[in-house]
Amino acid sequence: MSKSWNAARQLRSYIGAIFGMQFFIITLSAGLPDDSTPYKSSFFAFVDRDYIFTVEVVKPGVPLLNFVSMSDREMMLPAKNVRLDLGNRRVPAKLFAVETGDFTQPMVFTSLVLRPRSSFGFRVDGDFGKVKELFGVSIRLGEEDLKLAPLTSFAFESLVLKVNNINLASPDFSEDWRVLRLQPLGSRSPARK
Repeated sequence: MSKSWNAARQLRSYIGAIFGMQFFIITLSAGLPDDSTPYKSSFFAFVDRDYIFTVEVVKPGVPLLNFVSMSDREMMLPAKNVRLDLGNRRVPAKLFAVETGDFTQPMVFTSLVLRPRSSFGFRVDGDFGKVKELFGVSIRLGEEDLKLAPLTSFAFESLVLKVNNINLASPDFSEDWRVLRLQPLGSRSPARK
């Protein structure tokens, strides 16, 4: 009798584990956005062999933009070319602000030059209200539109750790990409006129 009891108990635990795993998978897949559902996030990134852009909403209405240029050419980035999708409207940035030693007087710019093999970060100012999450971020860079991909907090932090280890003095970034296991994120398309 004890063998059949143990067998029955073991069978119940297997069935419970299977049911629990199915429930977990259904719950997990229900929480993932599909292509038709707008996906809100506080973290966005674009990664390719020339540029890495990240946008993080650090507090309500305050997005930070960081970039890494692995390109050998200089590019101008006007603030108005950074657009945040708030769901009901797309809002272009007005200014870039760089914190100085005096936090009450940040340096503000209407555009920045992305120098070859450089990185920098700044606050993006605009009419963003108190938004905590965005529906999308796009950046017009030259004749192209870069669409940043939404990320979870964990994926964003993992990417930031990798990006911080890129050697901007490297003659060939492909080794950095291989060692850091960087993957392209976001999309690049011709700018609409």
